[in-house]
Amino acid sequence: MDKDKKFEKTYIEKVLTENFIRLMPTFYEMQSVFLSGIYKRYGDLEGGNIVIFFARDLHLEILRMREKDLNFDLSLDKFWNNHKKVFQSKKKIIYISQETGLPKETARRKLISLVKKKHIKKGDRNKLFWEPAFEFKESYIKIIEEEITSLSKFIYEQGKFLNLNLPYIKIQKEIKNNYCFFWYHYLNFQLEYLKFWQLKLKDLEMLLIGMQAQIQALSFISKKTSGNFDSFFNNKLPKNINIRDANISATSISEITGIPRATCIRKLERFVKMKFLDKDKVSKRYFLLLSQLNTNPIVPATEGMKRAISIFSHFSSIVLKGLAR
Repeated sequence: MDKDKKFEKTYIEKVLTENFIRLMPTFYEMQSVFLSGIYKRYGDLEGGNIVIFFARDLHLEILRMREKDLNFDLSLDKFWNNHKKVFQSKKKIIYISQETGLPKETARRKLISLVKKKHIKKGDRNKLFWEPAFEFKESYIKIIEEEITSLSKFIYEQGKFLNLNLPYIKIQKEIKNNYCFFWYHYLNFQLEYLKFWQLKLKDLEMLLIGMQAQIQALSFISKKTSGNFDSFFNNKLPKNINIRDANISATSISEITGIPRATCIRKLERFVKMKFLDKDKVSKRYFLLLSQLNTNPIVPATEGMKRAISIFSHFSSIVLKGLAR
């Protein structure tokens, strides 16, 4: 096969769909690390989604410095100096609302909170922009390194199924060395993914909490069998796999995500009422209702996963082409 074809979005999408059970645990783990980091850093995912919007545009402005100077350093090591050198244009509330999927008044309220907490800065003529304060540098770098680790694992696993000789360490190193290039695209696709779920669920905490049950189920199933997209969403798994054994507690979800346990319990019970999850009456632990995933009208799991595969196949195509160069 032509090596360039392996880097195309449509081919990567085909590989992810056909090897869904083996490959997608690393996708969900990547998303869990990313969203948990956002929650822990900003205190809520709606506000964090707004910061992602500002951060994406900042990375784009840094990328444009490369257009003027081909030797411009885009690395993670230089990011802290680079982000202070660029001009960030004024952002209108209506545009922020459109890009994030948040209602206009919610976006306005979250911005006020982010400014008070020094996550977003207010400049001349009330211009709002993202410039991480020095006091947040250590925690910022730590979270970004965790996210790069999980992203590198996701790309590495795809590389194996694409028969590409891409060592994990090389992937991690290249993402750090060209951080602003990769991170602009990463945040751009995260915004698209989060906007989809914001419009569907109206609650991004629900997304992160439900994701933990999906990780548990897929990780459990992938150790016992392989299969494509339909095997999982149409419940065509071997009869000896008991999905009730792939369960998780509210306490574990709270520890992973940083969301308070009481909030996790309340929202897990909402998932039970939606028939997305079920709860073991003895252990009080939660597990996916696989038989409902393809038909659940309230939680569009099948539609959401198809959208995620499409979005992140495009992203993976960009990353793999970048690594090849």
